[in-house]
Amino acid sequence: MTTLVFSYSHADEAQRNELEKHLSPLKRMGKITTWHDRRIVPGQEFEHQIDHYFSQADIILLLISTDESPNDFGKNH
Repeated sequence: MTTLVFSYSHADEAQRNELEKHLSPLKRMGKITTWHDRRIVPGQEFEHQIDHYFSQADIILLLISTDESPNDFGKNH
C-alpha cells in the first residue's frame, strides 16, 4: 500500500479535505493510505509524529498556497 502524506497550510484545509475526498476510491480499494497533521492526537509529540510520517511516506503531496507563507515548522524541516 502506498502512503501519501499531505504538507499544507492550515489555511488550505478545505482544499486538502476536498482532495482527500477525491482520493477516497483509492483508499477504499486499499491502494493508498493518507496522513496529515490533524491526525496527531493531543499529547503526542508533534515534531516526532511529523518526522515519522514524512520519513515513512511514499508520496509527500505539497499543497502550496499563494495566500499563506509556509509555517515555521515547514521552514525548519
